[in-house]
Amino acid sequence: MKVSYRPTFDEFADNYLSTYYSGGVRVLQRAAGGPALIIVGALSMVWFSREVEFWLLQVPLLLLGLLVALYGLYLTLRPLLNLLLVWLRRKQLFESQDAITTLELKGGFLHVTQGKEQVKLPLDQIQSVQHRSTSTWILTHSDNLIYLPREGLISGKHDSFVQSLEKKLAPKEGSEGE
Repeated sequence: MKVSYRPTFDEFADNYLSTYYSGGVRVLQRAAGGPALIIVGALSMVWFSREVEFWLLQVPLLLLGLLVALYGLYLTLRPLLNLLLVWLRRKQLFESQDAITTLELKGGFLHVTQGKEQVKLPLDQIQSVQHRSTSTWILTHSDNLIYLPREGLISGKHDSFVQSLEKKLAPKEGSEGE
């Protein structure tokens, strides 16, 4: 069973932002950490300017508050900066012949090929298969995401491939309780 597709920047951006903010890893820190640091930095600058009167102490404390606020701004804008860097290379990453991704089930492995890169993933390394409205995510134990769109496949059928994968991942009948 084999499917091929050409990923697009829009699909990449949707998947990246979805997994960045709700991937289960430091979700609260990623969503609220930057704005919280901006507020802490701004409030500390206001407090230092009012309460600390000695200028040799006030200036470094104001700079510290500014650095905290700027770091919070960086944390807030980091996903957008990463998307901007990918957008700048979008022709190379999404429109070249090497951009075509192929997923193939052979025996006990999922073969993922993109251009010259090939990965042979044992099926027992797949943690879950998550269905979304426009795609399916295959998540591995090593926290990698393999994306499979529902529409726009070059070859193969999405539903048939996912059903075959889920069938291979399902525990064998009678193997439990023996």
